[in-house]
Amino acid sequence: MQKGLHAARPKHSCRSNKSLQFHRSNTKKAINFTVAFRNRYNVKTVLLLLSTDRFSFPLIRYLILEGRRYGWKTCVGAMFEYGLLDRIKEEKFSNDLVLINITDFRQCDHAIRKSDLVISMVPDVMLLQVVDSCILHRKSLITPSRMNRQMLQRKNQAEENDVLLLLECGFSPGLDHITAKKVIDNIYLKKGEIFSFKTYSGSLISEEHINNNWQFKLTEPARDLVSLGKHSNRHLMENEIQHVPYQSLFQRAEEINIRGQKDMIAIPEGDALYYRKIYQLNDAHTVVKGKLLRKGFDKIWDLIIRLGLTDSTSRIDLFDEKSFYYFLSSLLPHSSSETLEGRLKKFGGASREDVEKLKELGLFDSDWLTGYKEITPAIVLQYLLEKKFSPHEADKDCIMMQHQLEYQYKTEYLKFTATLVAQGETFQDSATAKAIGLTAGAAAKAFLLGNIKIRGLHIPCKKDIYDPILNELDDVGVAFHVEEVKVRDVEVRELDYQR
Repeated sequence: MQKGLHAARPKHSCRSNKSLQFHRSNTKKAINFTVAFRNRYNVKTVLLLLSTDRFSFPLIRYLILEGRRYGWKTCVGAMFEYGLLDRIKEEKFSNDLVLINITDFRQCDHAIRKSDLVISMVPDVMLLQVVDSCILHRKSLITPSRMNRQMLQRKNQAEENDVLLLLECGFSPGLDHITAKKVIDNIYLKKGEIFSFKTYSGSLISEEHINNNWQFKLTEPARDLVSLGKHSNRHLMENEIQHVPYQSLFQRAEEINIRGQKDMIAIPEGDALYYRKIYQLNDAHTVVKGKLLRKGFDKIWDLIIRLGLTDSTSRIDLFDEKSFYYFLSSLLPHSSSETLEGRLKKFGGASREDVEKLKELGLFDSDWLTGYKEITPAIVLQYLLEKKFSPHEADKDCIMMQHQLEYQYKTEYLKFTATLVAQGETFQDSATAKAIGLTAGAAAKAFLLGNIKIRGLHIPCKKDIYDPILNELDDVGVAFHVEEVKVRDVEVRELDYQR
């Protein structure tokens, strides 16, 4: 049994706490309060930077509760989002937070300078300036954001200034790194040899809250869904590199067995070669990273890609009759004798079921979006997804993650499977938000308590980082169901070398 990957109950859900509420205060007053509080009681201050309240409430609650226990104060900085603090202040326990309405990066820099640790939940376009301020003021940073070349350029600065920049510390990436690397290192520790590693993750609307033909609702930002698979999709199959073109990505879907779930598929989305490198799987002949989806979504999304609806570069121009109907018509070859449905079937390969789903998405509607300076197909698609498939407050999501490893230990060839399935409580307290919040929050707690001592630019793949985080995740009930079976015995031949 792996530490941090203990057996879960069949219906697992993350631990929840009663909702909290906060108050609003102006920037100057809030910052002065933070400084006065620290001077009087000598407590540490955690600065949480947000650009939206999406996925943030479980993290805020965790920081407040652990701050009470261990003596730190949480300050929330709303980055260029004026309505964010108004929504936060509707929660309870407002006296447990300091709120700052940040309207420029000078205010952000000042708040970072007065903090002890920064947790950033802002987009990449804002993150670089936040990182530079953290390095300048020698403040450590934790964020779910992905590693990129611009971040790598700051590696030496982080080391020289003795700060920790911990990236990819959310759900996926984040929880996948922490749990997979623990298993991999344990196998290597006992002198096992890993031949195959596959990792899958995804978030879906729970089955009981499906009420449309798509069997789908947004559980992640629509922008992320529209851009899904547009980057490098590579994996290794029996020592052969497979490059999966974007236009055929959803045609590569395969069925997958996820404990307690039905009709699940996985697409080979993402760069598995990156995972092979950071997990040090140098001898593995198969490495796959996949996205979990519900069966049927792959077919309609493949059609959407072929129609060009995910294109984020082409500009849309329509004449007087502007509507989603005419926009869809403009994507197909002209015909004065065929209906739009007929052209979709003839030129797009759409089935009758596909056409009905496009209608449900709103692509046959007579209205049109307004308020955009420039419109692309991707903007139209994002708008319709948010309009038609946004979840209601009572809707619950479900997150899934699975690691599959095949390895040899002594004379046995074994298959190891670790599966996480967790359901959210409400749209605000979603399983996705909890997974992101608990992972980032556990990292913050481990750092503040001195259990993470390493500095520099990192992702949570080192034992010095993932072990303290896993210890905390164990305490809050994040559990994987673990199975290990012997596939076959392996004949081991001893070679007699001549001297």
